[in-house]
This record gives sequence, C-alpha cells and structure tokens, in this order.
Amino acid sequence: MKGFKQKTGKFGSLVSLLALSAMWVLFAVNLPVFWNSTSGQIFAGFWAVFSLIMFAAHCVRLAERQMRHLPMAPLMAGPKDARTRKDIRMVRAMRG
Repeated sequence: MKGFKQKTGKFGSLVSLLALSAMWVLFAVNLPVFWNSTSGQIFAGFWAVFSLIMFAAHCVRLAERQMRHLPMAPLMAGPKDARTRKDIRMVRAMRG
C-alpha cells in the first residue's frame, strides 16, 4: 500500500483507540434512532464492522514487539584488520 509512508506509532494508536471509544459511545446513544429506518440499519452495520476492523488493527499495533535494529559498522579490509580481529576469530572457534 503506497498511501502512508510511515506506520502509526504506539502513541498514535492509543489516541486513535481513545477517539474510537468516544465515537462508540456516541454511536450507542444514537443507535435506537438508526434502527427506525432501513438506511439507518445499513449505516449502523457498516459503521460497526468498520470500527471493529479499526479497533483490531490498533490493538495489533499496540501488541506487537518492537525489534531494535542495531547499526553494524562495515569491516574495512586492510593489514591491521587481520591482527585486530584475531581474538574474535578465536572466540568464535571456541563457541563452535
């Protein structure tokens, strides 16, 4: 999907869940009015399904673990590199 360049952060998801909860309260208060007409029933059904999808998406975003990407310095090849990296090779050999 090319619409958004960055994902919503955890704070953004919390704010969205708070706004969604407020909209649910307003929707629940006005639900009897929606049930009086056929178009109101269709709107209520679509709105309920859409809000459940939004709720699930934000909950998944809040529940996922964040992986840290550690930057790795590129190894420079050269005569000194072979001498300074010798102890690391020994440790790797001992680990197996």
